[in-house]
Amino acid sequence: MQSMQFIRKYYKCVFPMLLNKYNNPGASCNLTFKVCGAFRHSLWAMTVLCIILGSWNLFAASSSDSGKHWVGTWACSPYKATSNTPPKALSNNTLRQIVRVSIGGDTLRVKFSNITFTSSISLNSANIAFSPDGTKSAIDASTIKALTFNGKADVTINAKSEVYSDPVAFDLKPSMRVAITTYYGSCPSSQDMTFHYGSRTNSYLLTGDQTASADFSGATTVERWYTISNIDVVAPSSAAAVACFGNSITDGYGLSGGLQNRWTDAFSEKLLANPSTAQVGVLNEGIGATKVTGASNGAESGINRFEHDILGLSGLRWVIIYYGINDLAGGASANAITNGFKTMINKAHTQNVKVYGATITPCGTYSDASYTSRDQARNEVNTWIRAAGNFDGVIDFDKVIRDPSQTKNLQSKYSKDGLHPNADGYKLLGESIDLDLFTVPTEANLMQEKKNKDNVLGEIFSIPINGNTMITFTIPHESFVSLKAFSMLGKEIAELAGRAFSSGRHTIKFESKNLPKGIYLFSIKAGNFSASQKMILPVH
Repeated sequence: MQSMQFIRKYYKCVFPMLLNKYNNPGASCNLTFKVCGAFRHSLWAMTVLCIILGSWNLFAASSSDSGKHWVGTWACSPYKATSNTPPKALSNNTLRQIVRVSIGGDTLRVKFSNITFTSSISLNSANIAFSPDGTKSAIDASTIKALTFNGKADVTINAKSEVYSDPVAFDLKPSMRVAITTYYGSCPSSQDMTFHYGSRTNSYLLTGDQTASADFSGATTVERWYTISNIDVVAPSSAAAVACFGNSITDGYGLSGGLQNRWTDAFSEKLLANPSTAQVGVLNEGIGATKVTGASNGAESGINRFEHDILGLSGLRWVIIYYGINDLAGGASANAITNGFKTMINKAHTQNVKVYGATITPCGTYSDASYTSRDQARNEVNTWIRAAGNFDGVIDFDKVIRDPSQTKNLQSKYSKDGLHPNADGYKLLGESIDLDLFTVPTEANLMQEKKNKDNVLGEIFSIPINGNTMITFTIPHESFVSLKAFSMLGKEIAELAGRAFSSGRHTIKFESKNLPKGIYLFSIKAGNFSASQKMILPVH
């Protein structure tokens, strides 16, 4: 009996610290006997501490020491609710919310967001469970796993803050529908409360603590998500996530019923079915009625939310930017939109994240003339997206879904309203994406990327403009860069750079139009890193 008391007291004081250390690897974890001072001379206490630490080491070895890491499997962008507050207050009530994950795993964590609210909120308890149907409130009660926060059931989320739950063992299957059930403490309704409009599935609200309810019968329904923003899984080192960044078409406008049939869902299913991409998580960060260049609909501009909503994601390796139609309708120039793209590309490249541009799809039969009158500017943006060297790759949604005989229009069979695709159109877009863009690198390549992370990225592009060649390269931080052009016989043709450059992507004009046509070698050096690439010049 005495030994069990020791175990309980040591487990209570030590285990929350270990959880905090796992969630925050850089955090201090001072495991000394003064934590539980009453037992510092106890042999039993020392024995139990060794047992706990041994168990922890086994868990850490399976998730960290072996190269595993956190990778996002579901996400939504949090923003202000404005007029879309819940039908009744969340305070002292229970909300059940259904989501579809992408990749699976055996350990997960959930992120709760209060990022837009000027007041703190509290969660009394929360859990996660399998949703067998995915379109109804009922769960498989045998799969319920309680979520904790530094070892406690409850948590206060400060104003403008977010929290992760502790890691929890959960048999998460790829493409599984799960229910996150939250019993709120204080969470007043406000235009500034954090939510996401485009759930495209019902959430369910009951009075009081109903976290153990299997069927949630009699609940008030609301087609929104509140407070939840991410689910991460512990995944192999080769696993990674792709974030899909955009507005209403990415957010799934026009879809309903919890069918999980956005273009991002179709894309995820295609990735999961392919062995070489089956460990790629898909994270939908679209918000309807938003813009690249300006705040709208309760959300910041794409440029301003990019760092939080995209670069803060776990295991991020790629981004698809499918954005800009609302900017065009609001009168923004093509140049303003592409400058916004450049800003986001540069930010992503500093974190060794590849960015693919999706062309803006047509809307010639849409009822709003502010959209349909900007087709020329839309084509200008798409020309920039397709140009070599701007994005790391191109996903040509415009070409896939437009009417071949009337290219300013969507194909009628894939159109909901002239601007947004219907369900078949979303499926078409998602399944059109080339999976070769998302092949996960080998372990050797991953190690080399890690080694080169603080050096120049060996990417050099050539772009023909007015008979000359624009040479583009990327560096992750401020560096002295030497960039030279050579003939294939080793003769130096030109020194294009020999100075310090800030982090990001840079383009240098090379007057190549008077060169004999042939193969030339470009060499770039910065610090201990060097790379070279052959190019055929002049390019016209």
